[in-house]
This record gives sequence, structure tokens and C-alpha cells, in this order.
Amino acid sequence: MTEASTRQIEVFRMVMRLGSANRAAAALHVSQPAVTQMLQQLELRAELKLFDRPKGKLMPTPEAHALMAEVERVYDGLEAVQRKIVALRSHEDAVLRIGSLHAMAASVMPWALAAFQRSYPRTRCLLLVDSSKVLREALFQGTVDMAFLGDEADTSGLVSSLFYEIPAVCVMPAAHPLARKARLQLQDLQEVPLVGLSVSDPAQRRLEAALAQAMVQPRFVIETPYSATQCALVLAGAGLAVTNPLVAREYVAMGLRYVPLAADVSFRALLAFNPRQAQSRAAQEFVGLCRRYLAQGQPEGPVLFSPSPEGA
Repeated sequence: MTEASTRQIEVFRMVMRLGSANRAAAALHVSQPAVTQMLQQLELRAELKLFDRPKGKLMPTPEAHALMAEVERVYDGLEAVQRKIVALRSHEDAVLRIGSLHAMAASVMPWALAAFQRSYPRTRCLLLVDSSKVLREALFQGTVDMAFLGDEADTSGLVSSLFYEIPAVCVMPAAHPLARKARLQLQDLQEVPLVGLSVSDPAQRRLEAALAQAMVQPRFVIETPYSATQCALVLAGAGLAVTNPLVAREYVAMGLRYVPLAADVSFRALLAFNPRQAQSRAAQEFVGLCRRYLAQGQPEGPVLFSPSPEGA
């Protein structure tokens, strides 16, 4: 017994669905004799009688009905594959899972996610906001596709690069006397109540090192892990804050002003991927949107990017 060809199976299916060789021939754009010949070849190859032919009509045998059931299952699977291809091409039913440090979640992420949804309305996005340590584990566990981490993160075993490095700013109420300055010196912060970041934050350590070198005695009155909380506390009158400009600019409309700081203090973030997980086109597009946001309207100095990690 030789194997039946795909064309013979296709002709058999069309005859079974339409009920006659003439209608099958029209649907397949071939002649009726060609359909009849294909069916005969199929029966010979299968060594089965698939049709009785009383008075030239085609009457399917029980074997034909049994074969048709299996053929339909195959075609249903092929159609499901084609539907999946179309869905993947249009990102239908896709899920983009993003891990983010709090500073980016309070600044870049709302804009980037809104812009992404306009371009990919059928893609569902999941945003996990947590510490760099938790996000690193999420990458290894495969629960996020990418993660934006603080520069203190351990990136061993990951594909990572510097995503941004931005000079720090000092945020204050718009009516504060220092708000009139074009740039603040570290000496301007002497005896000024300050809302600082946690001592474990690399940017906070860089600030304290710069203050010590300038022989300025800072007066930190409140410590918090988040730049957004710093800005909210400044808005409430708790003091001034040296903070991430990405977050600071979100508070301008609420009555704060940020002034560049004349010191070598910067905020940095890393972009990391699991090397065992390929990045989709949607993920690459999302990273591009984040970069576009960062390039817009920085308060002072350039945003420094390093080359994208492979697949970003």
C-alpha cells in the first residue's frame, strides 16, 4: 500500500462535504473527470472501497465516513494553527509581562503602557512593581519578560545593560527661595531639611559622598525608599529632596519645581532579560517606547544609554 497524497485527501474531503464530484470539481477549480480519477487513485492507494457508484452517483461507504471524521480532525487542527499564526501576527491574546522599579513605575511606565496599548490593543500587559531583588527572581522564574532594575541589582546570569543614567535634581515647592536658582550648589543644602532616600539606595550613597566631599553637613529629616514618596513629602512641606528627575517632573503640575544639582550625583537603571527567553517583537517595541519617553524633556543634561542587550 502506498501513501495517499495531500491532494487526494483534499479532493476526498471536498466530495464528502459537497456530496458530488461535480460540485467538488467546481469548488476546487478542476474538471469532474480529474476529481473522479483522484478518488480512484485514493481508493487504490488506501486499498479501501470508499464509494459505491450506483448509476454514476457517489455513495460514501462506512469506511469513507470513518475516514472523513479523521480528516476533519486534521483540518480542524490546521485551521487552528492558521488562526494562531494570525493571532500572533496581530498580538491577539498575547501577554507582555514587565517588571519595574518604583521610580519608573511612577514616571515612565504609565506613559509607555498607554502608548503601547494604542499600538497593540489586543496585547494584555502585566506590570510587576517591586524591589530589584524580587524582580531579578521573577526573571529567573519566567514570571516577567523583562525587568527594569536599580543599579544595585545583582545581574549575574542575566543579559543586562545600563538603561539610563540621569543627573539628580533638587525638588522643592515653587514658592521656595531656592526655586529661583538655575542650578543648586551643594552648599545651598546646608542646614536645609531634606527628605532622603534609603541609605541602601546607590543614588543616596552618591549624594552623601558628594556632600561629605563638599564639607556640607546635611540634615535629613525623613528617609523613604521611593522617589515618588520624596516628592509627595516635599509637596506636603516636609523639606526638600534630591531625587530622580523622571519622577520629579510628574509633580510639576502639582506645584513643585525641580532645579538641577551641581554635583556628580546621578540616578541609574538597568534593563535585564533572562538569556534563555527570547524577546517578542512586542517586547522590543515596548522598550523602544520607554526610550522615547526618556529622550523627551529632561531637565538638565543628557540621558545616557548603553547599547540594548541582545533581543531588546
